[in-house]
Parts: sequence; structure tokens; C-alpha cells
Amino acid sequence: MYIFRNDNRLEVPIKLHSFKGMVEEVALIDSGTTENFIDQETIKKLKLETRKLEEPVQLRNIDRTYNQSGSVRNFIDLLISRSIRKVTQQFYITNLGSDKIILGYLWLHTFNPNID
Repeated sequence: MYIFRNDNRLEVPIKLHSFKGMVEEVALIDSGTTENFIDQETIKKLKLETRKLEEPVQLRNIDRTYNQSGSVRNFIDLLISRSIRKVTQQFYITNLGSDKIILGYLWLHTFNPNID
């Protein structure tokens, strides 16, 4: 099931699995981003442990300006389940504002959802 918002946003309910348990969240699908992202406040709320990137990653916005949150320095690997399929993917941790999770091209390529 996909959720189409009035502002042309496409969201999907997903289950995230970690050693602390499972939580259901709603994620924004963004085919224009190459990676997956999770909001730093969501990480704190769920009390998830993160790992440090070897090299910080600079984020650029859609207009090619640098993201105000600065470089991404941490990530987390999460097991994502959608229907019967489960896959572990990396999520960069940053400030996403009102969004909790953004699923990018990696997720789209892996799960290949049928979106009409």
C-alpha cells in the first residue's frame, strides 16, 4: 500500500528491524536520491546504535546547494521488510525536518515496487 499525499509526496509504510526490536514507520520514497536516510531524532527516539563513517559525506540538496545539516558522519544498517522480503540496507543519519525516513534509489532498485 502506498500513500499519495496532496503535495505529490509518495510514502510507504515499512517495518524496521534492529537488535532492539521492530518498529513500523512511514517513509518518503524519493527516486532522486541515491541513498537511504533516517532522521537523527528518530535514531534517538528508537535508541538505536550508530556507526561512524570512515569519511564524512557532503549532502547536496536538489538545487545543488549543500545541506544545512552539514556532512553526514554516522550511519546505521537496518533490516527493512516489505511484504515477505527482508533486506539489510545502510541509512545515513541526518536532520530530515518533518520526515523520519527517506528511501532512495537503492531501496527502489532492491524492492522494485509496482507503483502506478
